Amino acid sequence: MQGVNAHGWEGAYNPAEFAEKHGLTNEQAKVVIRSNGPSRHKCDVSAIAFRQALEMRKRRRTSHKI
Repeated sequence: MQGVNAHGWEGAYNPAEFAEKHGLTNEQAKVVIRSNGPSRHKCDVSAIAFRQALEMRKRRRTSHKI
């Protein structure tokens, strides 16, 4: 991921590690990390919200098919 070695990003998540931890794809993990910066706490909280949004979207799509 570009910018990970930039100043301030030394402690940021590795996208693959983050994806595995939160059950995301690598691309989804990169989006969450880029959106929230190097803060592991912000990324962890955002990953939970992201997963909840995906679940809500999935339920909505399923309920429309019935």
